[in-house]
Amino acid sequence: MALVLALRAEADTPARQAVVLGTVENMYSGPNPDKDVVSQALLGQLVSVLETRDGFARIETPDRYTGWVAAGGLFEYPDPNAPRYATGGTVAEVTSLMANLYRDADVTTARPKAQAPLGARLEVVKPAEDPRQRWVTVRLPSGETAFVQSGDVRLQDASAPRPRGSEADLVATARRFSGVPYLWGGMSVQGVDCSGLTSRVYAVNGIDLRRDADMQFDDPRAQAVERAALKPGDLVFFGEKKITHVGMYVGDGRFINATTHSRPDVHEESLDDPYWVALYRGARRPQ
Repeated sequence: MALVLALRAEADTPARQAVVLGTVENMYSGPNPDKDVVSQALLGQLVSVLETRDGFARIETPDRYTGWVAAGGLFEYPDPNAPRYATGGTVAEVTSLMANLYRDADVTTARPKAQAPLGARLEVVKPAEDPRQRWVTVRLPSGETAFVQSGDVRLQDASAPRPRGSEADLVATARRFSGVPYLWGGMSVQGVDCSGLTSRVYAVNGIDLRRDADMQFDDPRAQAVERAALKPGDLVFFGEKKITHVGMYVGDGRFINATTHSRPDVHEESLDDPYWVALYRGARRPQ
């Protein structure tokens, strides 16, 4: 009976939560910056804190991926009932690949105090009173106030879900990353890997994907697609003995991917390239 009560009490205990303070926080395989980077957490994301050790916290991001980040890159909520960042009121969602956040409502008086990546949601202190007005005042997860240009964001209610993007929206978003350098574990325009690209593109178009290529391939919510039936926005997968790479079909027999093949960046290639023909494993259409 005591064990049952203990398990019930543990299940009823709210998870420790924190908000990401920096633009991009590397997630390592262990509590040490010399470990490999497995993914990245992004500004304003609400994450679960699973444990802390040696100045690092093992977190779980919204895509259910775990890794270790420097504890100083997080603000952990001491009260489980405290309001969480950007979960109420009006938010400014970043629509640029990267938005500069300024100390003043001026791009010349000081360097940006921070940056916010595509899809980040920032708490709005004061929206532009006129749609043609240039600046929106926001509050950062650290509590500091900053100014973002209205052309970098769209204002919306924090509780509003992202609308589902069309095939054309998915392709257009992916192509905006063209030329971004390949970075293992990367999740932003500062550097991105293959599944980081597809997961971010889908996330800002209203669908959350799992973090890794094999997870995206095995996702039971995704529909298997024959090559002859591919549509723009479908995910195409590659590997020898297992799934190790993913790209997005853009039409006309071509796909866009973050890869080190031919050159280390985001670019388009042909599915008929012998290199990719030998590795092709199938396609999925996220639902």
